Amino acid sequence: MRSETYHISLCAGIVLTLLTSSVTYADNIYVSCYGSGTIEKFNSSGNGTTFASGLSSPTGLAFDRSGNLYAANLGNGTIEKFDSSGNRTTFALGLSAPMGLAFGSSGYLYVANEGSGTIEKFDSSGNGTTFASGLNSPTGLAFDSSGNLYVANTSSGTIEKFNSSGNGTIFASGLVDGPTGLAFDSSGYLYVAEYFSGTIEKFDSGGNGTIFASGFTSGLVYPEGLAFDSSGYLYVASFLADWVPYEYAEVIEKFDSSGNGTTFASGDAPYFIATQVPEPATLLLLGLGAVVARRKRS
Repeated sequence: MRSETYHISLCAGIVLTLLTSSVTYADNIYVSCYGSGTIEKFNSSGNGTTFASGLSSPTGLAFDRSGNLYAANLGNGTIEKFDSSGNRTTFALGLSAPMGLAFGSSGYLYVANEGSGTIEKFDSSGNGTTFASGLNSPTGLAFDSSGNLYVANTSSGTIEKFNSSGNGTIFASGLVDGPTGLAFDSSGYLYVAEYFSGTIEKFDSGGNGTIFASGFTSGLVYPEGLAFDSSGYLYVASFLADWVPYEYAEVIEKFDSSGNGTTFASGDAPYFIATQVPEPATLLLLGLGAVVARRKRS
């Protein structure tokens, strides 16, 4: 009988933001570092700086339409809100192991509450209600263009799809290798990070899956968070293990549309990803990603 233990990485999340000007886009990646309690910011060249510090085991990240960054604090069960300068306020309290975050098109924040097996929904004032319950270790969240919420159930190996009323159906199953990060591309395909198999799977709207990438350039064993940039490149938060000698390395991989990958940046185990895409008058959140408590098989 297989037993599982949970291992939390040092860095818990990634967020890609696309900042608009009159001429060009500038892609920035925000990484929540679980061990150091910081959020790191990387530019399009992979150069990083510290955006915020003093958090308690930060995990999931997501941006609202005004450019404020929200971070799930696993250590104290809160959601923290940061403005563009890194100034912090507490947005919500009393959660149970908050993991993935995602904003719906109406501006509500959805939180994967891994500890209680629920998805919580918060208005702009931080007032929360339970949107869905009875999930099995919910971690990654992502919305499609029709407003349906997809949830990665890491323990049961399923992806569930919920409509705006909270009614759920199984979108994909049999993902026994621990689905974690989720992200949609501009064509509506859902990408799923398979933690134990070291692969990224691509699903069409009917739930039919194919392998998009495997055998990463970094020697990646455990892919986690996912996000797309403005040019359609997929970024993968990765955890690399070399068991003899016992070592860890953490990288962000960048993949083109054909699944060809290169190493974008390295650091403390990036995890979560969300994408903000500018539209003519405002920023509309299109895609979210994932965070997960790592499991070791024994």
